[in-house]
Amino acid sequence: MKLCFSLAIVLVGLGVAGGVFDWHIGTILVARQPRQALAAPGDFSVERVVLDQADAPELVGWVADRKGSCGAIVLLHGRGANRLALVQRAKLLFDAGYSVVLFDLSGHGESGGAVQGFGYSEGPDAARIITFARQRFPGQKLGAIGSSLGAAALVFAAPQAPADAYVLEQLYATLRETTAWRMPFHFWRGFQADVLLAQMPLRLGLSADDVKPVDHLAAIGKPLMLLAGSNDPFIDHGQVLALQNAAVGSQLVWFGGAGHVDLLRYDQLRYSDAIFSFLATKLCRTGAIHGWRSLNPARDKALPRCRAARRLRAERRFARTHRSECRRVDTNSRLCATTAAWLPPRCGGRS
Repeated sequence: MKLCFSLAIVLVGLGVAGGVFDWHIGTILVARQPRQALAAPGDFSVERVVLDQADAPELVGWVADRKGSCGAIVLLHGRGANRLALVQRAKLLFDAGYSVVLFDLSGHGESGGAVQGFGYSEGPDAARIITFARQRFPGQKLGAIGSSLGAAALVFAAPQAPADAYVLEQLYATLRETTAWRMPFHFWRGFQADVLLAQMPLRLGLSADDVKPVDHLAAIGKPLMLLAGSNDPFIDHGQVLALQNAAVGSQLVWFGGAGHVDLLRYDQLRYSDAIFSFLATKLCRTGAIHGWRSLNPARDKALPRCRAARRLRAERRFARTHRSECRRVDTNSRLCATTAAWLPPRCGGRS
C-alpha cells in the first residue's frame, strides 16, 4: 500500500514538473523579441511606413517605389526575424523592375504586439499589408513572397486580401506536423507535439487544428509557386507534396541539400531563375520586361526567342551584382558576372 502511494506521489510530481517545463517552453516559443529600431540600408532608398489601426498592433515597414514598375511585391519574413532579412530580396526585385513592400509582422522587429505566433495570428497583419500595397500601387498587379511564418500568414490572409501571385518559401502543411519534427526526442513525436500545442488556446486563443495552411491553399485560386529545401528538418517531403497537391496547378522548386535556411542565400541563381520567370509571367503587363517597356510589342510577339531574353535580364543584373561564376543558361548563351549577357539583337537587349 505504501509502495503504491509512493509511486503515485512520484508520478504526480513528474506530471507537475513536466507541465511546468512544457509551459516554460511555450512561454519561450511565443515571446516576442525585444522591440528594436531598424535602420534603413544605406545603399537602398526606402520610405518608412507605419500602419496604425485602433484594434490591431502597429505595423512598421519600408516601401521602395520603382517608377514604371512591372508590378509590386509584398515581402514577409520568417519567425523570429524582421524586415532586414528581406533586404537582399527587395534589392533583387527592385533592380529587376518591381516596387517592393517589406514589413515587420506583429511581435517582430519594430512592429507592435506582445507575442509571435505561427502564421495564423499574423494573417490579419498580412491582410493589412496587402491592402496597403493595393492602395499604394493602384492599377498594378501585386505579388507576395513569404518565408515560413510569412508564407503561412499570406495563406491565411488570402480570403480577405488576395495577391495576384504567390511565392511561398518553406511553408509547412500543418502546425502539428512541423512541430512534431522539431521535438527533441525521436519517439512519440506526435504525442510530444500535442502536449506542447495543448496550451495554444490559452496562449494565442486558437487551436493547433486552426493552423493548417494545406487546407486553405485550394481556395486561393491564384498562380502559386512553392520553394522547398530537400533536407529541411522541419518540413518533410510529405508535407511539401501535400501542399503541391492541394494547390492545383502550382509550381514546386526544390533546393537540393537545403535545410530550413534562407533559400536566396543558399542558391542565389536558382532562386532568381525560379521567381523571375514566374513573376514576369504572372504580373508583368504586356510589353513590359522587368520594368522596361518595349518600344515595339508586335516585334516582341513575333520573336519567340525574346521570351528567353526577358527572363535573362534579371539574371544578368543579379550575376553582375554578386560576381557569380559563369553558368550555362541555354544552348545559345552564357551568363557571366564579368561579361555582358547574350541577348537577341532584335529584342532590344541592352547591356
